[in-house]
Amino acid sequence: MPRFARPSAGALALAAALVAVSAGASAPAATPPGGAQLAALSRPPVYAAIASERIYFALTDRYANGDPSNDSGGRSGDSSATGFDPTSPAFWHGGDFKGLTGGCTDPVHGLQRIKNLGFNAIWVTPAVVNSWGGDGAGYHGYWGLDFTRVDPHLGTDQDFADFVSCAHSLGMKVILDVVVNHTTNVILLRGGTTYSSAPDRDCHDKVYNPAKYVGTNTFPCQSARYMPHVPYLLPGTSTLKKPDWLNDPLNYHDRGDIDFSSCSEACYENGDFYGLDDLFTEKPLVEKGLAQIYAEWVTKYKLDGFRVDTARHVNAGFFKLWAPQILAAAKSAGVTDFQIFGEVSSTDAIDLSTYVRDRGLPNVLDFPFQDAAAGYASGTSGALGLAHRLEDDDYFRTPSGVAPTPATFLGNHDMGRAAFQIQSRSHTEGDALLGQVELGYDLLYLLRGAPVVYYGDEVGMIGSGGDQQAREDMFPTQVAAWKTAPRVASPPIGSGSSFDVTDNPIEAQLRVLAALRDANPALSTGATIVRVAQSNVLVVSRIDAAAHREYVAAFNSGSAPARVTVPTATPSASWAPLYGTATAATSGSDGRLALEIPARDAMLLRAGSDLPVSTPPAPVLKVAVDDLSSMFRADATVATSQPLSVAFAVRRGAAGVWRRLAVDDSAPYRAFVEPQHYHRGERLFLVAIARNLDGATSVSPVIPFTVPKGSS
Repeated sequence: MPRFARPSAGALALAAALVAVSAGASAPAATPPGGAQLAALSRPPVYAAIASERIYFALTDRYANGDPSNDSGGRSGDSSATGFDPTSPAFWHGGDFKGLTGGCTDPVHGLQRIKNLGFNAIWVTPAVVNSWGGDGAGYHGYWGLDFTRVDPHLGTDQDFADFVSCAHSLGMKVILDVVVNHTTNVILLRGGTTYSSAPDRDCHDKVYNPAKYVGTNTFPCQSARYMPHVPYLLPGTSTLKKPDWLNDPLNYHDRGDIDFSSCSEACYENGDFYGLDDLFTEKPLVEKGLAQIYAEWVTKYKLDGFRVDTARHVNAGFFKLWAPQILAAAKSAGVTDFQIFGEVSSTDAIDLSTYVRDRGLPNVLDFPFQDAAAGYASGTSGALGLAHRLEDDDYFRTPSGVAPTPATFLGNHDMGRAAFQIQSRSHTEGDALLGQVELGYDLLYLLRGAPVVYYGDEVGMIGSGGDQQAREDMFPTQVAAWKTAPRVASPPIGSGSSFDVTDNPIEAQLRVLAALRDANPALSTGATIVRVAQSNVLVVSRIDAAAHREYVAAFNSGSAPARVTVPTATPSASWAPLYGTATAATSGSDGRLALEIPARDAMLLRAGSDLPVSTPPAPVLKVAVDDLSSMFRADATVATSQPLSVAFAVRRGAAGVWRRLAVDDSAPYRAFVEPQHYHRGERLFLVAIARNLDGATSVSPVIPFTVPKGSS
């Protein structure tokens, strides 16, 4: 992951001013006022339901064909008329919800098989009606045409309802992929599809700013003649989309295609994503319409979550308005732990965090982790990148106190499979590749996050790239190249079915890792403390706060065994091996633990003694310019080795009310002040509250801080 200084234009110039402000401030108060309120703010982080989920990601059309009668979507003719051609990666292949359900309790096919692999949630590609044409079809679900019903290639609305009911009966949650920034390409633009950066003009040819109308009930009048490109529709296409408001070209930006080599942020938000009609999400009618569409899916089927496709490509205020409406609909349907995570394809964690901190997206897919984990597992990058990514969770911490728990993955349907991602870096084959892939899954399950595994990876599929080349059939394929494609630890599938592949070691590993997470909640909801990140070795502690127990997970991506001695918070304890080739060990009176980690392997140990707990010393709090963002960073150090959580609070003025900035349960303890949320020159007061596992707290002196007048 790139780690480079990216402060705002004036931040470095403000550093000296900030130092002067801190140095010249009056002495911090020894006993901060509002002590009872601060104690209430000290409550430790909570973990969202997704933290305990293990998600199987299925592309429905490529999983199982349970009803061949719907293969052509109720149409007749060739592939251009039906969208069906199982010999081509670009068209529908026949998979459907009956196949994915698989009789529900059939252990060979369908949901019972997925449950038996250790998954307790399933994410499926969009189920809405998609378009098709001579060059391909929306078998993947991202070319939405009718957003009110299930695509007939996938079955009926009742088939989808039965699928959800089956999943719930098996104790599995259902996450539906949704699209909020685009529909299929129906609108044509006069003058070509080159992106236009012309200002928005109303029906009177007057320039206006759409952002001013976000969250309101008004919007300027519009005319096609004054859109950036004049939109038009071919005969017979004016009523193709549903609901009907989607057919109005004025509900789209009409700016032309995104140029991914040179686009501005405005272009990313307003341009057509690979030619797909980009919705004018600043318009209240569009935002409310999208909320209504997907609220109805939630209430009708009692869904458990949404994965939001192309979440980068909507205006900055959209999710603050849309997500609460979806969560309210879920609550009204009795789904109290509905999860929303979005796709923002960026490997920069600090940039990614702005979608959670500032844009209101509840959670994200962890692309920076994917990049670091694939590099580490392949042996082509060291452990420091993963350590940095774990530390960067602090940028995602908000006043809500919900711990950052992103959806983590090694590969997907766009970039290519896990094995492809690792092999393209390491260029290994055979047992060497298997070892690297297995190490990748060790990272996925033993580190924080909600593991997502892409269908077919468990039977060794590698693929030859991203997009169409990473979307193979689980059932017997008719694509010639896929019959002979190499796999990890299994032979090419030929004319066989992947459901008959039951001896791939990856399947067995996933079952073991899932059982390990079930038996040890710290792996899902425990704090993460990086102990060692050096060269090929990564060692972290996972903390079970309820049981007062410490776990140590150790990884070695090198080609030789590694010996390392690491600090722990549990002195003079015996450590039981739970996973890998670890043997029983004992930590010294100083808590240090000696480990030998085999090459390309991982291990997990659990302390046999409770963590020692004592009243924590008062934190030492400092504020400085952050070197990776445009924010100011509050750092708290506490002179103890015991696991803690540290809450940070801010007060506006001497008589203000303390409000939480964030709470951090993993050292280094940090929170961030975003200057744009305050007035330039405003006087703030900051404090840190340390809390041990038994609830005892200590409070730092109050630090006064003046927001520099030149901050942005």
